[in-house]
This record gives sequence, structure tokens and C-alpha cells, in this order.
Amino acid sequence: MWPTTSVREPSATRAAKACTDRGPMSGQPGGSERVPWQANARAVAQRLGADPRYVRRLRWLHKADAVRRNGGRLRDHLGFVVWDPEPDNFTFDIANLDDLAAWVAEVTGCPSDVARGRVGEPASDPELRDRLRQATGAHRLWTKAEPPFGKRLGWYAVARTLTPRLIVETGVHDGLGSLLLLRALERNAADGAPGRLVSFDVNPAAGWLVGSHPCWEMRIESSAVGLAGVLRAEPGLDLYVYDGWHDRDAERRDLEVALDHLAPTGVLISDDAQTTHALAELAADRSLCYAEFHEVPVNHFHPGATLGAARRRPAGV
Repeated sequence: MWPTTSVREPSATRAAKACTDRGPMSGQPGGSERVPWQANARAVAQRLGADPRYVRRLRWLHKADAVRRNGGRLRDHLGFVVWDPEPDNFTFDIANLDDLAAWVAEVTGCPSDVARGRVGEPASDPELRDRLRQATGAHRLWTKAEPPFGKRLGWYAVARTLTPRLIVETGVHDGLGSLLLLRALERNAADGAPGRLVSFDVNPAAGWLVGSHPCWEMRIESSAVGLAGVLRAEPGLDLYVYDGWHDRDAERRDLEVALDHLAPTGVLISDDAQTTHALAELAADRSLCYAEFHEVPVNHFHPGATLGAARRRPAGV
């Protein structure tokens, strides 16, 4: 259970370390919500038969603006501006893996040594590395050979520890987080605890790093349209990861739907939680346990983002 001695109360005014967004995520707009212009431009290009991923390295002005917006100096990051394939949705290694493990231990209630082992597992998994390199090998124009998992290692470690029967993910982008979650489910199944992943994204090209997988249902639709229906057909949701469009109302809506179907020991995760604080606010409103982790990037201009996690309080707490 969640350790009562280290529960942190949520507060909408207590942000993690101030930082800026990584850029537009794979959006989940629905209803009358404002759609990011990048999502509209991508959709138009796809309707015309063009693949916007091929110009990722050539988006020099966008990348230069990203450096300046995050407080970096262009002369220190010319290599990124000229040839990096990530104009947004940046990937990087992180320096504070021990802090990430402590967050996993707090969120899941597992011993610290178990959490450290789970966080470190992907680094010593040759099958996972081979899959990633095989997926990127034919697409070097728009991806790194081995994009680092970064704070997504926290997703993996929580999934390995909770052994969820159902994980739902909003926002897939290239599928780096999906690849990692599916590997966690495979290893859980090998230990006798099978599960599956359902993911939502409006981009038809999302999830290409995975392709297909027997434990994966990739739904090309807005979570505003499909999430509630998927969850109504399930006995319970064990882990929900929101990594979609960073609009407060959109994120809060999805989190509330997920919470309404959350299993008693289930966990809600918000990636880039510092952007909207939607999960912290929901945790405060519903008296949930809440914990945050702020990443420290290695050799990158981005100041780092925050993982938030919430779950119901243990009985009597």
C-alpha cells in the first residue's frame, strides 16, 4: 500500500520546479476544444499524402525557438538545431534515477531496492534494445537510433510492480512509452501476471515504434470519444497514463473518467504534470494520495519535466 509516512498532499499552487512544456504532444482534442495548429497541419499533410516526419530534422527555426524558449544558447546547441530529429517531444537520459526509484517506491509501496531494480531493468534488457533499434533502423531521417526512455522508466517500473491486468494510455506519439509498457507486460506475463495495453491517439501514424503487438489495442480516435466506452466494458483499470494534449480541461476530463473506473489499488500517472497541474488538482479535490518526480536531463537544454501519480488512500488513512 501507499506508505502513510511519505504521502505528499497535492496543491495546485505548489508546482514542481518551474519549466516549460516539451512542445505539442500527440493531441486528444474533442468537442469544442481548441486544436493545436501543429495537429491541424499534420492532418492536412497526411490527407495530401505527405508524411511530416520526414522534415523533422529540417525544422531549424522551430528547434532554434525551442532552445531559446527553454533558456539555452543557440551557439551551445547548434548540433541540435541543425540535425536533431526531435523538434519537440524531446528524449534524453536523466541524471536522477535514484529519485525516480524513490518515486516508484512511494507510488507503489514496494521496497526501495525493488524499485531501483525495476527502474534499471530496461538498461539490461537486450531484447528491448534490439526491438528499439530494429524499429528505428529504417527511419533515421526522423528518429534517433536509440531514443532514451528518460522518465518513462517510471511508467515501466510502476507497471512491473503493480502487475496490472489493464493499462490505458492517452497520447502515443512515436510509441516509445507504449514499447516500454508492453515490455513490462511481457515480463509480468512471464512471471504469471498477464495484462494488456489500450492506447488512444488521433494521429494515424502514432505508435510506429511498436507496429503491432498481441497485448496492444491501438485506437486511432480521441480519448474524449472512446475512453469512457472502453472502460465501461472492463472490470477495472489498474494503471492509466496521460501523455496527450496538454490542455487542462482535456486532461482533467480524461483523468476523471479514468478515476471513476480505477481499481482499488490502481494508479493514475500524468506525464509532464507541471504543464496543467490537472492531476494534482484532481487529487486535492478527491482526497487522493499524490506524489511527484522532477527529472534532471543529461546534456540537454530542456530543464526537465514532472511525473505526477495519484491513487486512492488506503482504508483508514
